[in-house]
Amino acid sequence: MRSYLFSLPLLLALLALCAVFVVACSNKDQRALDIPEGLASLTLKEFARQTDVEILFDRQVVNGVETHAIKGKYEPGYALRMMLADTPLGVDFEKDSGAYAIYRKQL
Repeated sequence: MRSYLFSLPLLLALLALCAVFVVACSNKDQRALDIPEGLASLTLKEFARQTDVEILFDRQVVNGVETHAIKGKYEPGYALRMMLADTPLGVDFEKDSGAYAIYRKQL
């Protein structure tokens, strides 16, 4: 006679709970995005529309800057950093307002 530490129903219940936990953690605040490359003044507005987050920026600060395209499911802050990679722009998250603030990096 074999001795099992867990019964089969208990093991299945634990596996199901783990699966739910993994899915919940992996999709935390991810949004489906499809934003083409382009002028930051336009792509940042489109980003805000698609993610339903507030983005604060001065038009003069972003003037003439081209951002990268973003397509896929991403957390907004991560996607915004990918869009702005290798540009003179950076992003901060303002905890008090829940908004993302775009700034020009100091060289």
